[in-house]
Amino acid sequence: MASHGLFLSKDQFQCCICQDVFSEPVSIPCGHSFCFTCITAHWEGRLSINCPKCHTEYKVCPEYLTTALSTFSENTKREIEESGQVFSALIRSIERSRAELVEVIQKKQAAAEMRARRLIAGLETEISELQRRKRELEQLFHHEDHLHVLQSFPAVSSLPSTEDSSNVLVHSETCLGTIRRAVADIRERLQLQLEKLSSRGLSDRQTDVLLDPRTANPWLVLSEDGRQVQDGDVMRNVADLPERFDKAPCVLALMGFTTGRRYWEVHVGGKTAWDLGVARASVRRKGAVTLSPDEGFWTVCLRKGAELWACAGEAELLCVSKRPKVIGVFLDYEDGVVSFYNAETGSHIYSFTGFHFTEAIFPFFNPDTNENGTNKLPLTIQPVKKHIFGTDLEDITI
Repeated sequence: MASHGLFLSKDQFQCCICQDVFSEPVSIPCGHSFCFTCITAHWEGRLSINCPKCHTEYKVCPEYLTTALSTFSENTKREIEESGQVFSALIRSIERSRAELVEVIQKKQAAAEMRARRLIAGLETEISELQRRKRELEQLFHHEDHLHVLQSFPAVSSLPSTEDSSNVLVHSETCLGTIRRAVADIRERLQLQLEKLSSRGLSDRQTDVLLDPRTANPWLVLSEDGRQVQDGDVMRNVADLPERFDKAPCVLALMGFTTGRRYWEVHVGGKTAWDLGVARASVRRKGAVTLSPDEGFWTVCLRKGAELWACAGEAELLCVSKRPKVIGVFLDYEDGVVSFYNAETGSHIYSFTGFHFTEAIFPFFNPDTNENGTNKLPLTIQPVKKHIFGTDLEDITI
């Protein structure tokens, strides 16, 4: 398309005779254009004709005017068609770009919405976990036993893992600030009390536990002093008493508790499987036994030599940095709490809380089967050492 066709001035479309836009425009040899009616009226009755604009005289016939008009008209139509093609192509390009942009925006929107849903779900999970921790901490700090509070606090105060949510973060550290300051406050006040308790040997909590041979499964062998139990590999000929476990390799302590706080330790050594905890007096003794609070058992167990589980109805795998060799068991009858500790390190393992005991609670032991000689070692009730309650408060990380 000729470049001048895109930039025509207003004068080029104006007749200098009528001073209006051309109507049936024609050009004369000098190059000037006029309306056909204007120029014919201007020349009508004249002996000679000239250009009204430059006054050049001509001798022309009407056929020339018709030919000139036809040429100009064709050029104009061609330029209009070419301009239309250019603008049509431009419109198609704009529409195509618009469609591509809409597609890109929709994809980005879908990705952003998916990420938002994932972040919201993650935050909801984190909030639920923090609310659970809050309930545990509130319950813990209403506990009258301040020593138990300090021993259990590290396990429930650790922050849950959080995902980087592009500045959309739940700053859990702030939420625990008040609690940490409160614990730091009572640390000094309790240090003196802790030292006094240690020097007295914690006589109000240490409990002398002996095994009850009347409850022992026939396959179990008890030591003469009643402090040790293991799989005997052969079935003993003993009376089938109502209180005896006949299928599960279990045994209860001789004495149960209906009040107070009690603590005892059991040496498990290198055994590959065992169950320890407490049981209520009315637990099932005959047939298979299910270890869960609903059945009257509050226990933890070791399986496969390395997996430590809490038997809390639905078994819960416990994370411990080191497999314990001595288990400390703490019972608070009035508060309905049963806690387990690594007695060598003083670290908390697991706690059952919020239960209401209505009958006698007995220490519970299951050395499990021998497993072809790999689990022959006994469970041994040992004297309570001071290290579990003699922990220096400065060593507690909060």
